[in-house]
Amino acid sequence: MSSYVLLDLSTRELVAGAATFLAVLLYFSRSTSDRSKNLPPGPRGLPILGNWLSLPSSAGNPWEVYKQWSRQYGSDILHLNAFGTDLIIVNSHKAASTLLERKSALYSERPRMTMINELINLNWHFGFMNHGDTWRTHRKIFAQHFNPTATIGLRSQTTKWNNLFLNNILNSPKDFFTHIQHMASGHSLEATFGLQVQPSGKADPFIGAATEAIQALRSAGLFGSYLVDYLPFLKYIPFGSFQKDAAQWKVSTDIAVTVPFNLVKDAMSKGGVEMTSMASRLLENGTFNENDIRKTTSAAFANGSAATVSAIQTFFLAMLLYPDVPKRAQTELDKVVQGRLPDFSDEASLPYISALVKEVLRWNPAVPLAFPHQLTRDDTYESYHLPAGSVVIPNAWAMLQDTSIYGPNTTVFNPSRFLKPDGSLDRSVKDPDFTWGFGRRVCPGKHFAESVLYLVVATTLAAFDISSEERPSGEYTSGLIRYPKPFECTIKPRTEAYREMIISLSEQ
Repeated sequence: MSSYVLLDLSTRELVAGAATFLAVLLYFSRSTSDRSKNLPPGPRGLPILGNWLSLPSSAGNPWEVYKQWSRQYGSDILHLNAFGTDLIIVNSHKAASTLLERKSALYSERPRMTMINELINLNWHFGFMNHGDTWRTHRKIFAQHFNPTATIGLRSQTTKWNNLFLNNILNSPKDFFTHIQHMASGHSLEATFGLQVQPSGKADPFIGAATEAIQALRSAGLFGSYLVDYLPFLKYIPFGSFQKDAAQWKVSTDIAVTVPFNLVKDAMSKGGVEMTSMASRLLENGTFNENDIRKTTSAAFANGSAATVSAIQTFFLAMLLYPDVPKRAQTELDKVVQGRLPDFSDEASLPYISALVKEVLRWNPAVPLAFPHQLTRDDTYESYHLPAGSVVIPNAWAMLQDTSIYGPNTTVFNPSRFLKPDGSLDRSVKDPDFTWGFGRRVCPGKHFAESVLYLVVATTLAAFDISSEERPSGEYTSGLIRYPKPFECTIKPRTEAYREMIISLSEQ
C-alpha cells in the first residue's frame, strides 16, 4: 500500500510540473500571437503572472474597480490576463446584449471552475455545467416547475409562507434577518421536496445545509477567487486554505444533493407524501431519470433562497435609508387595498410597489458580477479581438448603475425612475431583469423569486412601519452573492387592526 501511495504522489508531482511548464509556454505563445491583434484595453500585465497581482480581490468590490477601469480606458469592455487565461469584463448593457444575447451560442459555456466543481463538488448544479445535453435536460426540468405559469400555481403556497413571515415579524421583529432566511428556505424546500423546516428561530438541518452551500457559492463562485481556478493542477496539493475550505463546504453540498431527495423517495415508498412537490411529481411521472431529478431539485432548493434573501434584506435596508419611499408606498397601498392585506390580484393597481421591487433589484443587485461565461471561438466586438477560450464576466452592477439607462443619481434608491409623471409604470425604462443573467444562462427561477419579493414588499409595507434610531451603514458582504451587513431596525404594526389581522393569519 505504501509503495502505491509513493508512486501516486510522484505521478502527481510530475503532472503538476508538466502542467506548470505547459502553462508558461501557453502564456508566451498566446500573448505573442495576441499582441498582433487588437485586444480590448486593460491594465498592463507582467510575464507569466499577467494581471494576477493587480486583479481586485473578491473582498474589494471588484465590480466597482472594473467600472472605474472602463472610464479610465474609455471602453465598455476590458481585457485582462492571469496565468495565460484571458478575461473579458463586460461593463455595459450594450456590450452584454451584443455578445451574450445576440451571440448566445458562442457565450453559453462555463469555464472550468476547479474550486466549485471539482473540489467543493457542486458539479451537480446546472448553473455551473457546460452547455450540453445534461444541462439542457436539467434546465428543462427546472423551467417546467418555475416558469411564469407554474409560478402562478405556486401563489397559494407563496401566500402561506408570506403570512408566516408576517406573523414571525410581529412576534419577534428584532429577528427579521432570521425570519427572512426561514421564509425563503422553507418555501423553497416545500415547493421542491414537499418537506417542512423547523419553526423560525430553531436550528434546522435543511436551512443549515442550504446556507453552507450558498456560502460556498458566495466565496468560490467568482471565477479566480482561488488560484486553483487559474492553475487547476494545484488541486493535487493536499494542503492549503483552499483545500480546507473545500472540504468544509463539500460536506454541506453533499447533504443538499442527497438528504432531502432521499427523504422524499422514502416517504413515497411508504405512501406518506402528497404528490404536490417538484420532486414527487417528477418521480411519479417517470419522464426523467432519477439522477437528473435529484440534481435538478437540489439545485432548485439551493437556488431558491439565495438571491431572494439578499433582495428582501436590501428592501428593509432601503426603507431605513430612504424613509420617504415607504411613506409614498403606504399612501398608494392605503388607497388601493383600504385596510386589508394586498395580494397578487392587486399588483396591476400598485405601480409604485412594482417600481419599488424593480429598484430593489437594480440598486444593490444580489449578484453584482454575473456567473462567468466562456467564449467558444474567436469573436470581435466593435474593433476589438476577443480570443477563443476567454472567461467572460458580465458586470451587472455597472450596467444597473448606468446613468444613460436609469437617469442621474443611480446610487440613490428611487423607485420613481421607473414611473411616468402621472405615476404609471414607464415601460420605456429598461427592466433590471438582467440581474438574473444573460442569454441562454438567464436564471429560469426569476419569475418565482420576483413573485415572492413583490408579496413581501407589498404586505410588509401595508402592515408595518419600519424605522431605526441609528442609520445603517449600508455596507454589504463580498463574493458572488452579497448581502447587507446586519443592521437593526424597529418594525411595528401600523394599526391595531393590522396587528389583529396578522394574528388571525396564524389561526387559519
